[in-house]
Amino acid sequence: MNRWTFFIVLLLAGTAVKAQYSQEWVIGGRINYMNGGRVLMPDGERKKAGYTIKVAPSLAYFVRNGLAVGVGVGYEYTKDLRGRQHTGEIVPFIRYDFGGGQVRPFLRAETGWGWGRSYMKEGNDGKHFLWTSTLKPGVWIRITDRWAAEATFSSLQYKRVKATDLETDETITRDKWKFRWLDISFGFACIFRW
Repeated sequence: MNRWTFFIVLLLAGTAVKAQYSQEWVIGGRINYMNGGRVLMPDGERKKAGYTIKVAPSLAYFVRNGLAVGVGVGYEYTKDLRGRQHTGEIVPFIRYDFGGGQVRPFLRAETGWGWGRSYMKEGNDGKHFLWTSTLKPGVWIRITDRWAAEATFSSLQYKRVKATDLETDETITRDKWKFRWLDISFGFACIFRW
């Protein structure tokens, strides 16, 4: 099943949901931090492997009860033993909530584009462009009429990266599937109607 068929099926499945939060706008944001741990060097020394921090504000609209469409804009900074990397991204998404009430599990499907630069300690700096599609299960907790919290716990991601060495102009393209069992992210949202 290709990605567009999946999104159409998910969209049609949302039409059968009973209305709860329809016609509401959600302004939210997420922050992720991943520590790379420590690496054992050839001389026996342990060095910090680095870290990644990502900030992603988003805007969504509940078109029907339990079905939201939106877009996120993200910035990711990674620093490790090889250097540092900056990445910006635009990620449209669709989210389907299961059940009703204050606490609701959901599945979020997103696909988007990104671009960035790498600054290497050894070797040449580079630029990269990427396209990703990701499925993320999570939970949405409506704290008050205006505020909600959400968390995602894992992810299944397909990523295509095209990286170009800025000195040699050599380009490499990689395709990769990745399942992360503990891809944890937290966010808060402000809910309003126009």
